[in-house]
Amino acid sequence: MNFLYTKFWQTQEVTSLNRLPSHSPLHSWRDEQSALGNGESTSELSLDGTWQFRLFDNPLMVPDSWPTELIDSSDIQVPGNWQTQGFDKPIYTNVKFPFPVDPPRVPEANPTGCYLTSFDLPGHWPPDEQTRICFDGVDSAFYLWCNNQFVGYSQDSRLAAEFDLSTYLQSGENTIAVMVLRLCDGSYLEDQDMWNLSGIFRSVRLLRKPGQRIIDVKLSATLDDSNEHGLLATKVITQNARGCEVQVKIFNSSNELIKEITKGLGTALIDEMGRYRDRLDTVLNVPSPDHWSAEAPNLYRILVLLLDQDGTPLEVEGYYVGFRKVEITGGQLCLNGKPLLIRGVNKHEHDPKTGHTESLELVERDLRLMKQHNFNAVRCSHYPHQPGFYDLCDRLGLYVVDEANIETHGLSPMNRLSDDPAWAGAFLERVTRMVNRDFNHPCIIIWSLGNESGYGRNHDAMYRWVKKTDPGRPVQYEGGGSDTDATDIICPMYARTDSDMEAPFEHPKFGIKKWSKQPNEDRPIILCEYAHAMGNSLGNFSDYWDAFRAYPRLQGGFIWDWVDQGLESRTEDGKMFWAYGGDFGDKINDRQFCINGLVFPDRSIHPALLEAKRMQQPFQFSISREPVLILSITSEHLFRTTDNEQLYWRLWAGDSTLAAGDTKLALDAGASVQLTLCEPACDNPNTIYLDVWVQQNVDSHFAGKNHEIARQQFVVKELSEKNFRDGAEKDTTTAEIHAEIHNEPDEYLVRCGPSTFAINKNSGQLTNWSLEGTEQLQLPMSDSFARAPLDNDICSSQVDHPSPNSWLSKWQAAGLFDWEHRCLDISLDESCKRLTARHGYFDNNRLMVSSTWHYVFSVDGTVAITIRVEVSESAPPLPRVGAALRLSQDPGQVSWFGRGPHENYPDRKHSAVFGQWTQSTPDMHTPYIFPSENGLRCDVSKAQIGRILIQGEFSLGVSQYSVKQLMAAQHEHELIPEDGLFIHIDGFHMGVGGDDSWSPSVKPRYLLTAATYCWDFSLGPSN
Repeated sequence: MNFLYTKFWQTQEVTSLNRLPSHSPLHSWRDEQSALGNGESTSELSLDGTWQFRLFDNPLMVPDSWPTELIDSSDIQVPGNWQTQGFDKPIYTNVKFPFPVDPPRVPEANPTGCYLTSFDLPGHWPPDEQTRICFDGVDSAFYLWCNNQFVGYSQDSRLAAEFDLSTYLQSGENTIAVMVLRLCDGSYLEDQDMWNLSGIFRSVRLLRKPGQRIIDVKLSATLDDSNEHGLLATKVITQNARGCEVQVKIFNSSNELIKEITKGLGTALIDEMGRYRDRLDTVLNVPSPDHWSAEAPNLYRILVLLLDQDGTPLEVEGYYVGFRKVEITGGQLCLNGKPLLIRGVNKHEHDPKTGHTESLELVERDLRLMKQHNFNAVRCSHYPHQPGFYDLCDRLGLYVVDEANIETHGLSPMNRLSDDPAWAGAFLERVTRMVNRDFNHPCIIIWSLGNESGYGRNHDAMYRWVKKTDPGRPVQYEGGGSDTDATDIICPMYARTDSDMEAPFEHPKFGIKKWSKQPNEDRPIILCEYAHAMGNSLGNFSDYWDAFRAYPRLQGGFIWDWVDQGLESRTEDGKMFWAYGGDFGDKINDRQFCINGLVFPDRSIHPALLEAKRMQQPFQFSISREPVLILSITSEHLFRTTDNEQLYWRLWAGDSTLAAGDTKLALDAGASVQLTLCEPACDNPNTIYLDVWVQQNVDSHFAGKNHEIARQQFVVKELSEKNFRDGAEKDTTTAEIHAEIHNEPDEYLVRCGPSTFAINKNSGQLTNWSLEGTEQLQLPMSDSFARAPLDNDICSSQVDHPSPNSWLSKWQAAGLFDWEHRCLDISLDESCKRLTARHGYFDNNRLMVSSTWHYVFSVDGTVAITIRVEVSESAPPLPRVGAALRLSQDPGQVSWFGRGPHENYPDRKHSAVFGQWTQSTPDMHTPYIFPSENGLRCDVSKAQIGRILIQGEFSLGVSQYSVKQLMAAQHEHELIPEDGLFIHIDGFHMGVGGDDSWSPSVKPRYLLTAATYCWDFSLGPSN
C-alpha cells in the first residue's frame, strides 16, 4: 500500500495513471450483421452485478491485506452509489463544498470504499487478444488492481476510465479490486448542485480487441453549402494494423447499403512522427440524404470494418449518424439553414432509489416525457451523461448541449482555479475527453465548457482546443457573460425578460429583450437556465415565450430543471417519503434546493410541466371574425410537414356543443392555413368557447396515436352580464325574494328555504349554516389573506431563515400570519334584509387591513356576500384577498366550472382551460415535496362541494390541510388530513413567480398592490 502515500487524490497534476486515451465508444463486433443491427457483441462481458464491499473512514485505514482479500465485506450492487445502499450518508449542497476548502487538498476523513469481484474469461476469447476494462463512471477517484497487481488510477467521475488488462489476466478465475475515494482534488471541479454520492455508479465491462485493431473512429456527418447533399468525414485510428485496409459502409434506415469505400491505411494523413500506417481520413459524398433534426431524427448506420490482407474482417465498429449542419449565421443558431427555437430543459442523472445510477429504461422514459411535453432540447447539467443517453437522444430527436464536468461554484473567487495555470491540465482534460467520447452523436449541437466556474485563462484554452478539434459545432459558456470570446452563444442564467438584474453580478445581466439590442453584439441569446421550477413555480413563463417568438436572436432556453432530486427514504414506521438535504443527518446542506424539477422523483408530473407544454407547443392559433369565424393555424416545425396530425375544434357553451369538426392537417414546414368554421346561429346566453387541439393520427417515435400535441381555447362571445367585481357596491336589497334577518340577543338568525344561517354579533362572522338540519361549517367563515409560503416566497432554502428581500420576510415583518381580528361594527338595515359587518386586522394595535361584508339572504336558502377590503399603506402586497371556510365534512368530490382540470395560478394558467371539471378532494392537492400553497383553480364561476353551491367570479382552493399545517410541515408525508374540508374562495390571489427562487420574481401585474378590493359571491344549497 506504499503507493497510497503519493496521494494522487490531492495532486491536481495527476489525474490518471495508465488510463487509456478517450475515444468514441467501441464494441468490437466480429461479424457485420451483428454490428449492423447494433446487437450484442461477443467481445463484451458485463461485470455489473453483486460485488463485495467494505467502507473505511479514509484510504490509510485500508488494511495491508488489500487487495488480496476483503475481510468483513458486505454485498453491494454495481452500478450504484454506496450511500443509497446503506453505507455512509448522502450530502446535498447547492454551492458550498461539504468539506473545508483548501485545493488541491481534501480532508483526511475521506470515506473510502473497497470493491472486489471475480470472473472467468469466456472460452471463446483468444488469449492473444487485448482485454480492456471500462468503468463508465466512478465517483470521485479510484485505484484499480487485477489479480493483486496494481493497474492504474483515474479521476473525473463522469467520463469513462479504461485500462488494458492483457498482461494481468490469467486462465481460470480473475479478480478485480477497486478502491474508491469519496473526495479527491477533482472534487473541487465537481461542485454541481446535486447530491454528493460515491462509488461505481455506472456500468463496468470487459472488452476484447484483436491484435490488429481499431482504437478510435470519428465521424462528422454534415451537409454541403446547399444544405441538401451529405458529407461524411471519417477518421479511423488503428493499432498494429500494418497492411490492413479499412472499409466504411453507409446504410439507410432500412439497412440498405447506399455507399461504401475501401482504402488502405495511411492514404490520407501522416502523423506527427512521420508514421501514417495506422490512420485513415476519408470523405464520402452522400447525395440528398434524409436530414437529421429533433423533428425528424433520421439516422444512418455507419460500419467501419478493419480488413486483413485477405479482405477478411478482423473487427467491426458501428455508429449511428445523422446528416445535419450546425452553424451560427445572421446572429442566430441554425440547423440545416433554419434558425432554431430551443425548447429546452436541464437534466441531472437521478433515480430516487439508486441516486446517480439511471437505468436506460428510466432515461428513455424521461426523454419520451420531454418530447410529449414539446421539449426539443436537453442540457446535460452539469457533466457528460452515460453513453446510452446520447444514443436515445439521437433516436428520439432531442438537441443536446454536452457539458464538461466542471463547476467550482463554492470557491471564492469563483474563478480561483479556472484562472490558475496549475489547474490548466485538469480543466482541459475534462473537455477533451468529453469531445473525444461523444463526437459522433448528431444530437449534440453545442459543446459547453462547464458551469458556474467564473471565467479564466483555462476557459480560453478549452475553447481554442474545441474550436480547432470540432469547428462544426458552437461552444457556449455562461461564466463570462457576454464579455468573453470563449462563447459563441450568449447563454445567461435567470435573466429576466424586461428588467436588468442588479448587482452584485460580475458581468452585465440585462433583460433579454434589451440584451438582443446591444450594440456591437450579434451572437444568439439562449438561456442556459431559466424559469426555476422549484415547488409551486413557473409563473411568468408565458412572458419568456412571447419574447422568444418576437425577437429573432432570442432563441429559447433550458428550464431549471427536469426532476426533483428527492431520494427515497422511510420514517421509523416505514412510511416512504422523498428526502432532501439535511434528512440524512448531513449538517452542511442546502435543504430542499434540490427539489426544483418539472416532475417528481417518480416522474409523475408537476402542473408546471403542462404550462411548459402549452407555451412550447409547435402550433400557433388565432381567430378572427370578418364576419365569419376564421381559425388560423401556423406550424412552427422547421423541417417536416404535418401529414400525421389531425386538427379538432369544438364550439360550446354551458353543457352544449354548438358545432364541432376535424380535419387532417397538411401544412408544410413553417406554413399557415385558415379554416372557416361553421358557427350556428343561437341565442345561448352563456359564454361561447372555441376549443382547438391537434393530435397525432398515427404512432410516432415518442408517443402513441391520439397523443395531444397542442391545445388552445378562445372566448368567441362573452357572457352578457359579468359578475360584480372591482366596482361600486351594487344594491342587493330590492329584490322581493330576499329573506328577513332576525335580530336575536347574541346573533342574527336567518331561516330561508333549506338553510339556517347564524351570524355572531361579537365576531361579525357567519358561524353556522345548516342545511335541512345538518351543520355545514366547522369554523366561522372569515377573511383570508395568508398563504403557506412557496419556495419563491421564501427566496432561500430555509423557511425559518428567509431572504430579507423575500415576500415572506415582508409578510412576517407586517405580522400577517398573526394578525388580530376585531369586529369593528355590525348592523342591520331598516328593511331587515341586509346585514353589514366591518372587520379590522391588527398588528400590535396597528390597523393593517379592514373589510366590510354585506350579507343578503334569499328565500331559496342562498346568501349573497359582497366584500370590500381596504389595505393600509403600511401593509405589503398580500398573498391573497379572499374568504375562507371549513366545512364540517369532506364530501370526497369537487365539481367546478372554471379553469382546469389541473392546478393553476394567475401567472400560470395558459394551459388550464375553461370547462366543467370534477375531481376527488385528495386530487385537488398537489403533493409538493416541500409543502406550500397549492391546488388553486382560477376564474371559477360555479363550484359544487357536497351540498354546497358557490357562485361568483373567484379562484377556488380546496384542501384537506389548513394553511397552518402546510406552513408547519417540512415534507409531504408529515401532512395529516384534518376533519372536514378547507375552502378558499379568493377574489384575488398573488402570482407564484418563478424567474428564479432567490429573489422576488412575481411580476408587478400579478401582485396585490391596490388599496381597495371589491368582489362578491354567493353560497347556497346545490340542486
